[in-house]
Amino acid sequence: MYDSACRVLVVDDDPEVRFLHRQYLELGIPDRILLKPGPLDDEERRIMNTHTTIGAQILADSPSPVIRLGEMIALRHHEKWDGKGYPEGLGEEDIPLEARICSVVDFFDALTMDRPYRGAVSNDEVVMMMHEEAERHFDPRVIEAFPETRAEIEAIQSEYGTEDA
Repeated sequence: MYDSACRVLVVDDDPEVRFLHRQYLELGIPDRILLKPGPLDDEERRIMNTHTTIGAQILADSPSPVIRLGEMIALRHHEKWDGKGYPEGLGEEDIPLEARICSVVDFFDALTMDRPYRGAVSNDEVVMMMHEEAERHFDPRVIEAFPETRAEIEAIQSEYGTEDA
């Protein structure tokens, strides 16, 4: 189940699905925060953390099942397996599977891309970090399933110019 869900959510060719991932998730966050070349202060972090609820609000009440899925993922993709995430502090199985999967994919994507405040981390390093965070940040079963889709994810990186750092 985890492997097939990873495949659907990560490499789905439906343009509506691919569009959702980043287009809505950071909308509403000022560029001065998104593009800041250093660490965020407490107030900036609080504002940045609102991207989950902003994204969910933008996608709310759609008749499209794909957009409704995006709403749930937007809201819950920063929840953590140990319950220390945001915005609701959900943990373990209380976090919907799709959000647990997207949390892993978002982590991989975010760290393997250059940011204003740091360079990209290599794919191999990020995978090691993901394994270290299993049972704290991530569902360990999703981490176990990740290698089954890694080649497909790296093909997407290559297609969009975000190859391994």
